Amino acid sequence: MDAKFFDSLYEGDSPNGVKLGMGLTGGDFWPRAAGCSVLYRGPGMEQIDFANLLSVAEAGASEISPPGYVTNNSGTIYFYVIRRANNCGCEEQTLAAAVKISIDAGGELAEPQPNSIFEARAEQVEGNKIQLVWYYCPIEQQSSPVCFNLYYDAGTGQIDYENAIATISYAGRRFYSYQSGTLDAGKYLFAIRAEDAGGMENASSARIEIQLDTTSPDAIEILSVEAA
Repeated sequence: MDAKFFDSLYEGDSPNGVKLGMGLTGGDFWPRAAGCSVLYRGPGMEQIDFANLLSVAEAGASEISPPGYVTNNSGTIYFYVIRRANNCGCEEQTLAAAVKISIDAGGELAEPQPNSIFEARAEQVEGNKIQLVWYYCPIEQQSSPVCFNLYYDAGTGQIDYENAIATISYAGRRFYSYQSGTLDAGKYLFAIRAEDAGGMENASSARIEIQLDTTSPDAIEILSVEAA
Protein backbone atom coordinates (compact mmCIF):
# COMPACT_ATOMS: atom_id res chain seq x y z
CA MET A 1 0.00 0.00 0.00
CA ASP A 2 1.29 3.47 -0.88
CA ALA A 3 2.49 5.42 2.16
CA LYS A 4 0.02 8.26 1.60
CA PHE A 5 -2.92 5.89 2.14
CA PHE A 6 -1.82 4.74 5.62
CA ASP A 7 -4.15 6.23 8.24
CA SER A 8 -3.10 4.62 11.51
CA LEU A 9 -2.89 7.94 13.35
CA TYR A 10 -6.60 8.59 12.82
CA GLU A 11 -7.59 4.90 12.78
CA GLY A 12 -9.03 5.38 9.33
CA ASP A 13 -11.17 8.38 10.29
CA SER A 14 -9.24 11.14 8.47
CA PRO A 15 -10.96 12.72 5.44
CA ASN A 16 -8.92 10.53 3.09
CA GLY A 17 -9.39 7.45 5.26
CA VAL A 18 -13.17 7.83 5.36
CA LYS A 19 -13.36 8.07 1.55
CA LEU A 20 -11.30 4.89 1.20
CA GLY A 21 -13.06 3.00 4.00
CA MET A 22 -9.83 2.68 5.98
CA GLY A 23 -11.80 2.59 9.25
CA LEU A 24 -12.53 -1.08 8.52
CA THR A 25 -8.87 -1.89 9.12
CA GLY A 26 -8.02 0.79 11.66
CA GLY A 27 -6.07 2.62 8.96
CA ASP A 28 -3.35 -0.03 8.83
CA PHE A 29 -4.38 -2.17 5.87
CA TRP A 30 -5.84 -1.61 2.42
CA PRO A 31 -9.58 -2.38 2.52
CA ARG A 32 -10.41 -2.34 -1.20
CA ALA A 33 -9.69 -5.80 -2.56
CA ALA A 34 -11.01 -4.85 -6.00
CA GLY A 35 -9.04 -1.61 -6.19
CA CYS A 36 -10.61 1.80 -6.82
CA SER A 37 -10.49 5.04 -8.80
CA VAL A 38 -9.50 8.28 -7.05
CA LEU A 39 -10.31 11.84 -8.13
CA TYR A 40 -7.89 14.75 -7.59
CA ARG A 41 -7.92 18.43 -8.54
CA GLY A 42 -5.56 21.38 -9.00
CA PRO A 43 -5.24 24.77 -10.72
CA GLY A 44 -2.74 23.36 -13.24
CA MET A 45 -1.41 20.04 -14.46
CA GLU A 46 1.74 20.58 -12.43
CA GLN A 47 -0.24 21.63 -9.36
CA ILE A 48 -2.61 18.70 -8.86
CA ASP A 49 -3.16 18.08 -5.13
CA PHE A 50 -2.45 14.35 -4.96
CA ALA A 51 -2.30 14.46 -1.15
CA ASN A 52 -6.04 15.05 -0.76
CA LEU A 53 -8.62 12.72 -2.27
CA LEU A 54 -11.75 14.42 -3.59
CA SER A 55 -13.77 11.29 -4.33
CA VAL A 56 -13.33 7.54 -4.54
CA ALA A 57 -15.23 5.20 -6.85
CA GLU A 58 -15.06 1.54 -7.82
CA ALA A 59 -12.19 0.61 -10.12
CA GLY A 60 -14.51 -0.05 -13.06
CA ALA A 61 -16.84 2.91 -12.48
CA SER A 62 -17.87 4.80 -15.62
CA GLU A 63 -18.12 8.14 -13.81
CA ILE A 64 -16.92 9.92 -10.69
CA SER A 65 -17.97 13.28 -9.27
CA PRO A 66 -16.43 15.71 -6.77
CA PRO A 67 -18.28 16.06 -3.44
CA GLY A 68 -20.89 18.79 -3.05
CA TYR A 69 -18.80 20.83 -0.63
CA VAL A 70 -16.10 21.45 -3.25
CA THR A 71 -16.59 24.97 -4.60
CA ASN A 72 -15.63 26.40 -7.98
CA ASN A 73 -14.58 30.05 -8.01
CA SER A 74 -15.87 32.27 -10.81
CA GLY A 75 -13.51 32.94 -13.70
CA THR A 76 -11.13 30.10 -12.84
CA ILE A 77 -9.73 27.00 -14.51
CA TYR A 78 -9.38 23.61 -12.82
CA PHE A 79 -7.75 20.36 -13.84
CA TYR A 80 -9.21 17.07 -12.60
CA VAL A 81 -7.21 13.83 -12.68
CA ILE A 82 -8.37 10.26 -12.03
CA ARG A 83 -5.90 7.62 -10.90
CA ARG A 84 -6.59 3.97 -10.20
CA ALA A 85 -5.25 2.03 -7.22
CA ASN A 86 -4.94 -1.75 -7.43
CA ASN A 87 -5.99 -4.41 -4.92
CA CYS A 88 -2.82 -3.78 -2.90
CA GLY A 89 -3.31 -0.02 -2.61
CA CYS A 90 -0.61 0.88 -5.14
CA GLU A 91 -1.67 3.87 -7.23
CA GLU A 92 -0.75 4.40 -10.86
CA GLN A 93 1.49 7.41 -11.55
CA THR A 94 -0.09 8.89 -14.64
CA LEU A 95 -1.86 11.99 -15.93
CA ALA A 96 -3.57 10.14 -18.76
CA ALA A 97 -7.10 10.54 -17.35
CA ALA A 98 -7.24 14.32 -17.01
CA VAL A 99 -9.81 16.95 -17.90
CA LYS A 100 -9.65 20.75 -17.94
CA ILE A 101 -12.74 22.77 -17.02
CA SER A 102 -13.40 26.51 -17.05
CA ILE A 103 -15.80 28.33 -14.74
CA ASP A 104 -17.44 31.42 -16.20
CA ALA A 105 -18.09 34.77 -14.50
CA GLY A 106 -21.44 33.49 -13.23
CA GLY A 107 -19.89 30.50 -11.50
CA GLU A 108 -21.24 28.04 -14.08
CA LEU A 109 -19.35 25.52 -16.16
CA ALA A 110 -18.19 27.31 -19.30
CA GLU A 111 -18.64 25.79 -22.72
CA PRO A 112 -15.51 23.98 -24.00
CA GLN A 113 -13.37 26.27 -26.13
CA PRO A 114 -9.98 26.25 -27.87
CA ASN A 115 -6.83 27.47 -26.18
CA SER A 116 -5.63 31.05 -26.39
CA ILE A 117 -2.88 31.85 -28.87
CA PHE A 118 0.54 32.88 -27.61
CA GLU A 119 3.83 34.35 -28.78
CA ALA A 120 1.79 36.90 -30.75
CA ARG A 121 3.64 39.87 -32.20
CA ALA A 122 3.07 42.66 -34.71
CA GLU A 123 5.46 44.51 -36.99
CA GLN A 124 5.25 47.17 -39.66
CA VAL A 125 6.13 45.92 -43.13
CA GLU A 126 6.57 47.53 -46.53
CA GLY A 127 3.64 49.45 -47.94
CA ASN A 128 2.40 50.83 -44.63
CA LYS A 129 1.01 47.43 -43.68
CA ILE A 130 1.02 45.49 -40.43
CA GLN A 131 1.95 41.83 -40.15
CA LEU A 132 0.77 39.69 -37.25
CA VAL A 133 2.45 36.42 -36.26
CA TRP A 134 1.19 34.02 -33.59
CA TYR A 135 1.48 30.43 -32.40
CA TYR A 136 -1.14 27.89 -31.37
CA CYS A 137 -0.51 24.85 -29.18
CA PRO A 138 -3.30 22.25 -28.74
CA ILE A 139 -1.98 20.76 -25.48
CA GLU A 140 -4.72 20.62 -22.81
CA GLN A 141 -7.23 22.30 -25.12
CA GLN A 142 -10.93 21.75 -24.40
CA SER A 143 -11.92 21.75 -28.07
CA SER A 144 -9.99 21.81 -31.31
CA PRO A 145 -10.07 25.02 -33.37
CA VAL A 146 -11.01 25.15 -37.03
CA CYS A 147 -9.96 28.74 -37.60
CA PHE A 148 -8.67 31.99 -36.10
CA ASN A 149 -10.77 35.15 -36.21
CA LEU A 150 -8.88 38.44 -36.40
CA TYR A 151 -10.34 41.70 -35.12
CA TYR A 152 -9.04 45.26 -34.89
CA ASP A 153 -10.03 48.74 -33.78
CA ALA A 154 -9.55 50.61 -37.10
CA GLY A 155 -7.53 53.12 -35.10
CA THR A 156 -10.44 54.03 -32.80
CA GLY A 157 -9.08 52.45 -29.63
CA GLN A 158 -12.06 50.07 -29.38
CA ILE A 159 -11.76 46.62 -30.98
CA ASP A 160 -14.82 45.54 -32.97
CA TYR A 161 -15.39 41.92 -31.92
CA GLU A 162 -18.56 41.59 -34.00
CA ASN A 163 -16.89 41.93 -37.38
CA ALA A 164 -13.75 39.93 -38.09
CA ILE A 165 -11.34 41.47 -40.58
CA ALA A 166 -9.94 38.06 -41.56
CA THR A 167 -10.29 34.34 -40.87
CA ILE A 168 -7.27 32.05 -40.98
CA SER A 169 -7.81 28.27 -41.20
CA TYR A 170 -6.30 26.11 -38.47
CA ALA A 171 -3.62 23.66 -39.64
CA GLY A 172 -2.18 22.19 -36.46
CA ARG A 173 0.48 23.25 -33.98
CA ARG A 174 2.55 25.89 -35.80
CA PHE A 175 3.07 29.61 -36.36
CA TYR A 176 0.43 31.56 -38.29
CA SER A 177 0.55 35.00 -39.91
CA TYR A 178 -1.68 37.69 -41.34
CA GLN A 179 -0.85 40.87 -43.28
CA SER A 180 -3.20 43.84 -43.33
CA GLY A 181 -3.94 46.15 -46.21
CA THR A 182 -2.42 49.64 -46.39
CA LEU A 183 -3.19 51.64 -43.25
CA ASP A 184 -2.91 55.25 -42.18
CA ALA A 185 -0.43 56.35 -39.55
CA GLY A 186 -1.52 55.81 -35.96
CA LYS A 187 -1.90 53.27 -33.18
CA TYR A 188 -3.78 50.05 -33.88
CA LEU A 189 -5.13 47.29 -31.65
CA PHE A 190 -5.61 43.72 -32.86
CA ALA A 191 -7.10 40.60 -31.28
CA ILE A 192 -6.90 36.98 -32.42
CA ARG A 193 -9.31 34.33 -31.17
CA ALA A 194 -9.49 30.63 -32.03
CA GLU A 195 -12.90 29.19 -32.94
CA ASP A 196 -13.98 25.53 -32.87
CA ALA A 197 -16.31 23.59 -35.18
CA GLY A 198 -19.31 24.41 -33.00
CA GLY A 199 -18.73 28.15 -33.35
CA MET A 200 -17.42 28.50 -29.79
CA GLU A 201 -14.74 31.19 -29.78
CA ASN A 202 -11.94 31.53 -27.25
CA ALA A 203 -12.80 34.40 -24.92
CA SER A 204 -9.27 35.76 -24.49
CA SER A 205 -9.11 39.52 -23.92
CA ALA A 206 -5.46 39.75 -24.98
CA ARG A 207 -4.67 42.57 -27.42
CA ILE A 208 -1.75 43.31 -29.72
CA GLU A 209 -0.80 46.98 -29.98
CA ILE A 210 1.38 48.60 -32.64
CA GLN A 211 2.19 52.14 -33.74
CA LEU A 212 2.25 52.55 -37.53
CA ASP A 213 4.61 55.22 -38.86
CA THR A 214 4.01 56.23 -42.47
CA THR A 215 6.64 58.95 -42.67
CA SER A 216 9.47 58.31 -45.10
CA PRO A 217 13.03 58.48 -43.81
CA ASP A 218 14.99 61.63 -44.65
CA ALA A 219 16.67 61.55 -48.04
CA ILE A 220 20.34 60.66 -47.97
CA GLU A 221 22.63 63.38 -49.31
CA ILE A 222 25.06 61.90 -51.83
CA LEU A 223 28.51 63.44 -51.61
CA SER A 224 30.81 63.53 -54.59
CA VAL A 225 34.36 62.35 -54.20
CA GLU A 226 37.18 63.72 -56.33
CA ALA A 227 40.73 62.52 -56.56
CA ALA A 228 43.26 64.96 -55.17
